[in-house]
Amino acid sequence: MKRFILKNKMLLLLFLMFFASTEAFSQNYEFAPVGAEWYYTRFYRIESVASGIACDKFTSVGTVIINGIECKEIELYQHLDCHGVVNPHIEQKYVYQDGNLVYEMENNELYLLYDFSKGSGEYWIAPKYNDTIFVRNISYITLDDGTERKVLEVASSNFDWNFYDIIEGVGMTHSLFPHVYLDGSPCIEGPIRCYFENGIQLISSETDCDYEVLSVGEEECQMIVANTLVSDALHVTIPPKMDSQITIKIFDLTGKLVYMTETSGHSIDIPFEDKPVGIYLLHVSSLSDIINIKIVKK
Repeated sequence: MKRFILKNKMLLLLFLMFFASTEAFSQNYEFAPVGAEWYYTRFYRIESVASGIACDKFTSVGTVIINGIECKEIELYQHLDCHGVVNPHIEQKYVYQDGNLVYEMENNELYLLYDFSKGSGEYWIAPKYNDTIFVRNISYITLDDGTERKVLEVASSNFDWNFYDIIEGVGMTHSLFPHVYLDGSPCIEGPIRCYFENGIQLISSETDCDYEVLSVGEEECQMIVANTLVSDALHVTIPPKMDSQITIKIFDLTGKLVYMTETSGHSIDIPFEDKPVGIYLLHVSSLSDIINIKIVKK
């Protein structure tokens, strides 16, 4: 009799452990709670050359009933267009969540977008994009508040669309919605910079949330740097119109801050020999002015 009771207790314990692990694996986070904000980097091109950094801001602005279904309304705001021109654009998107499933609502139809219940080796169909999303691996990300979220590392079968890794309850690491892939497109989607829920910042980066770089005129460029093509060092000259509180930052094309200094002088040499070959963005700012210049490391 004692052996029977002990066996049943062990089975119960194993069941509870399995149930707890299953629950932990498939937590159901609310997607796009009202007030949530996402900031993503977006690069723009001029004459097929990556020339500057823009920002895509998504905001969950409220709920709306569509075809009898309560959806979250997400507003996309873009300040710069794909050519680096100030051209404000606002667009509305709609999503619906059913447990671990997140759908896009378009033309009164629901289309599966994310399936946060999937594990490594599983997949789901994204019918709007005629795509199959394969989960290659599961990893975890620690948010700024110390909590962890599951990350679905994915690959897709339709190369006309760009799907990126997906953070549980947050969305893709690059843009909130898939975007069409067009070779030579003037826009290139970049990484997530910031994510807020209930006014609390849960994802941050070294780049300001709404940071943008506009193109700069040739004459103004020559006032700051003698040559935008550098190898060992970048010589920066501060124009007289800028006051004494000068901040100099350099970003790579992922939006990562790779150099920062403050100076009260009128010239500075910035070492560049340790930087990988590629395109960088020089940001010089004071209380009175801001100048941004593209730098190419050869």
